[in-house]
Amino acid sequence: MARKLGASATAVPEIPTLAAVAMDNHAQMYRHKAFPQVRQGTLYGFALAEALVQPAIGPGESAILALAALDSGLAYGISGGDRGHAFYFHPAYGVTHLGLVGTGPVCAAAVVDVGGDEIVGGWREATGGGLFRHTCAVEAGQGLEQFRGAVTPLLPLAPLPAGEGVVALVGDRGAQAVFGLTQPGGLLFRLDAGQSEIRALGRIEAAAPVLVLLPGGRLLGAFAEGQLWQFDLETGALRALPAQAPCQMGKRYVAGVQTLLLSRSGRVYGGTSTDGYLFSYDPTNDAAGENALTNLGKPVRQSNIRALAEGHDGRIFGIAEEPGGLAHLFVFDPVQRGFDDLGMVGAAFPDHWLAHSVGCLSVGPYGEIFLGESDRISHIFIYYPPVAKVRT
Repeated sequence: MARKLGASATAVPEIPTLAAVAMDNHAQMYRHKAFPQVRQGTLYGFALAEALVQPAIGPGESAILALAALDSGLAYGISGGDRGHAFYFHPAYGVTHLGLVGTGPVCAAAVVDVGGDEIVGGWREATGGGLFRHTCAVEAGQGLEQFRGAVTPLLPLAPLPAGEGVVALVGDRGAQAVFGLTQPGGLLFRLDAGQSEIRALGRIEAAAPVLVLLPGGRLLGAFAEGQLWQFDLETGALRALPAQAPCQMGKRYVAGVQTLLLSRSGRVYGGTSTDGYLFSYDPTNDAAGENALTNLGKPVRQSNIRALAEGHDGRIFGIAEEPGGLAHLFVFDPVQRGFDDLGMVGAAFPDHWLAHSVGCLSVGPYGEIFLGESDRISHIFIYYPPVAKVRT
């Protein structure tokens, strides 16, 4: 219907408008919107050397393959590359070299705290591998009046079967025993306190380099196509479980598990190597079969979860990094059931360094998280997660 001549137009009601916030300051935009490094909490980075001392762990030999943080505040590790080295980090001295491990290039390693100021370490190289014990009491009790960190010699143990190298270790303080797994043969073994020789328990073909000790005397691992296996220490029974790590449809034949973690809640968390999924497994619910395993999702775009650790607040921290990618630290909250990508690992003090590759995590006695870089020139990082505000 046409409007009559002279009639006033109907007023258009005002509607709310949401405007985009512009940021013209490029420095501020980078800092608050494009900064890729970890901002929640604090990161410190340390070279693998003592202050004012010629480094014993050189480029090409410094990729940190294993870390174990002890209650004393020290962290012990093994680096690899063209040669393998055992070392420890002390907050006063930095990184102290303990000695060489292996006779050639080292590609995998494991370290476990067995209690009583003692660790057990193992490594894998092209021709096999080996094990050692190390007493930490002198290094943990040294005074700051010393110029250099104390060193107690490594104690080599009996040789492993020909061609086998250690890729995973777990300790049982109650039984005073260490359990381990080798590659390429997948030998599951036991090493008792005070003993030098291992005792074979079983063999797992296509074993993944993961191993956890469950309550009740069971060992849990993974093998071909991401399937979980279990070994009963009392009965000696080794069996495949009806649970497989998640993967994208059509990738089952290449699916794999890169890391496993037993949390204080009793649930096992794992990360896959093919698609970068985080999953949880309930080891107390055998009757659930494959339903005992839950795919929690993909924390970042990259397709490999290399390491996991549980913080003192119960959150699960992890490293996601695919070949050729840049390592990202992420966190999963089991209560909120959500992820946060914390960012790339970098520090400005005491060393200014940005890590491209990170392969292992270990939680210290005060909730600090040790991170081991795995590159040609590597550093050890310490991450202090933020303390949540208590709201009243």
